[in-house]
Amino acid sequence: MGKVATPEFEVQRTHLRSEFEAVRTEFHTMVASISEREWTQPSRNTGWTNGEIVFHILLGFILVVPLARLLVFFDHLPDLCSRIFAQALNISTPLFDRINAMGPRAGARLLGRAGIISKFDQVHSVILARLDRARPADWEASMHYPTRWDPRFHTRMDLVALLRYPIDHLRHHREQLRAT
Repeated sequence: MGKVATPEFEVQRTHLRSEFEAVRTEFHTMVASISEREWTQPSRNTGWTNGEIVFHILLGFILVVPLARLLVFFDHLPDLCSRIFAQALNISTPLFDRINAMGPRAGARLLGRAGIISKFDQVHSVILARLDRARPADWEASMHYPTRWDPRFHTRMDLVALLRYPIDHLRHHREQLRAT
């Protein structure tokens, strides 16, 4: 028999849903604050334009969707399995860093402002649907993560920490935008 949703569970889910609604507004406001000219101008993050930073922020939201599936999957396996998986991902950090550096350059050009906004809204809806489907047992699920990929990843994270990751990621990188 599965765990029963408690009032605390529903309060936490409602709070997290509110955070996601607020971050959607933050994202749209952030993008709107960047003029067309500023979109292709250098950001405060060396090597990336403002548009590339925005695409990189989008990637943080995209990444959470498969990671949430993996978290629930690995939670049903022995702890060693997610530890080995996280170690393998940590070993692959140089490849991840290369993809993470090149992806926003291509993505910002290919999708453009309107495409990035559209993709963000789509992924945001998927995350909210995932949040709405979460069961109390999912809430307690956790797994090991590759701590070398991003300082916001912790050795072990539960679903709530994972879902908060793209919010923190957005707020970190928002400060790197150079917009008037």
